[in-house]
Amino acid sequence: MPKKVKKLPKDQRLHILLSNGRFPVTLDLARQLHRLGHTVFVADPMEYHVCKFSRCVRKSFYVPAPHYDAAGYISGIRNAISSASIDLLIPMHEEIFFLTQHPDLQKICFAPSYASIVSMHNKWEFSRVMNSLGVDTPETKRVTSMEDVRSALSEGNAGRRDWALKPVFGRASSKVYHLVPGKPLPDDCDVAPDNAYILQEWTPGRQLCSYAVARRGRVMTSTVYPVLDTIDGASSVYFKAIEHPPIMAIIDKIVKETAWTGQIAFDFVEGEDGTVRVIECNPRSTSGIHLYKGTPYLSSAFTLAPAVAAAPSSSSSSPTHPPPSARRQVMPGMLMWSHSSASLHDWLTHLAKLMGTRDVTFSKRDVLPALMQPFLLTSYYEICRERGLELKTMFQDDVVWVPGREELEEAERLREAERRGDHHGTTTTTTSPMGVSALNVPIDQHHGTTTTTTTTTSPMGVSANHRRQSSSDETLRNSTLPIVKGEDDEEEEESVGVLVRRANERLDKEREGLGLRIWA
Repeated sequence: MPKKVKKLPKDQRLHILLSNGRFPVTLDLARQLHRLGHTVFVADPMEYHVCKFSRCVRKSFYVPAPHYDAAGYISGIRNAISSASIDLLIPMHEEIFFLTQHPDLQKICFAPSYASIVSMHNKWEFSRVMNSLGVDTPETKRVTSMEDVRSALSEGNAGRRDWALKPVFGRASSKVYHLVPGKPLPDDCDVAPDNAYILQEWTPGRQLCSYAVARRGRVMTSTVYPVLDTIDGASSVYFKAIEHPPIMAIIDKIVKETAWTGQIAFDFVEGEDGTVRVIECNPRSTSGIHLYKGTPYLSSAFTLAPAVAAAPSSSSSSPTHPPPSARRQVMPGMLMWSHSSASLHDWLTHLAKLMGTRDVTFSKRDVLPALMQPFLLTSYYEICRERGLELKTMFQDDVVWVPGREELEEAERLREAERRGDHHGTTTTTTSPMGVSALNVPIDQHHGTTTTTTTTTSPMGVSANHRRQSSSDETLRNSTLPIVKGEDDEEEEESVGVLVRRANERLDKEREGLGLRIWA
């Protein structure tokens, strides 16, 4: 662990927009980016939120809610990008589905294509993708009515096994039913032809989560953490990084085979025999972000070119992983923890975690977000009263993506186009100042001279991009080394900065008149 996280040289610092400001993970990422010297902005339909009071956030843009006014939200994001001269847009929650539908935003958005995200978020499509990749996943059936459920359970020995019945598009374990042999089926399930569910074989075992950031099919950083302390049986409030090479290998395989660029998270179950099965995917930010607090690794993965990840991602000793000792808690959630079946030992263990683990919100360098929690909670409950919603529902109600038939048909059309290798067989990659490439954008939507990319197609239809770089590009990439080290590494940092500046000068001369600049 570095003693001190150094700021980047001024000419490498970016203006970064995070797509909401209400979640603790947004605050944590904003702090990590700010610590490297980047200027961070957020946009949120909620006027008062935790990031609004952070010294690490330059400005909070108040925008319409995407769930209720998608066009207004996109307009607000465009205004924020223009007024703040944004270099990089990082989606934090389900805003990613709204943002990636617009090519102009996709160019600076750290995310794969809209069709790719929908495929991985759709639990039925995700299971098919995993099967095509040879990744172990529970048996899964798609159903569109309770009659379909009864029919599926009558096949073979299905009726003698436990199943999970859950929406194809769901989140946070909401509307998940545990079907047990001999017990009646739920009578409040809203499964319908326009609201498909899946029947997924119930898999007992140890629950684990992963979080990773990838670029063009390469894992830049990743972490694994078990599901330990939760409230409502679904929302984790305590996070501890662990080493788990089999899961790391699965992440590497999926990212490589799908040519993924963006954030990606998975839920796993590990059986008593050590078999690991992937359950579902969240192609966005998750609580794994908290485990990077105090390190530069996640910020570097978002903002630097692929050459930065010098060590293999499958190695737990790699500097691109949080240390196994990393632990964080959501203190209000830990205080709400209650289990009637918990033993005295369980309670004492929980109390030790509560007293000995750093909170995700509190920071001695940025105390106002923690001090404002009572005010914010009062504001949240007032919104709940006005909307007639529970707190956990209200908190994400206005930013969730609930696709209609037209949106799903458009996603399927785009997915088929990617499978066929449309866009004239090639995709052009435009590199923005920070080295983040705009992927999955057709040639005619770019301007100027760009790097040519040859496209192949992975099993899920995600374009695998094989780049043909110019020699000057390669020089610049290779001169960018892992940035943040201990205080003893200042001399090395200065020499790296000289290399970067020289490479930039060469690029400026070669591309003069094109209006292009690539920063390391």
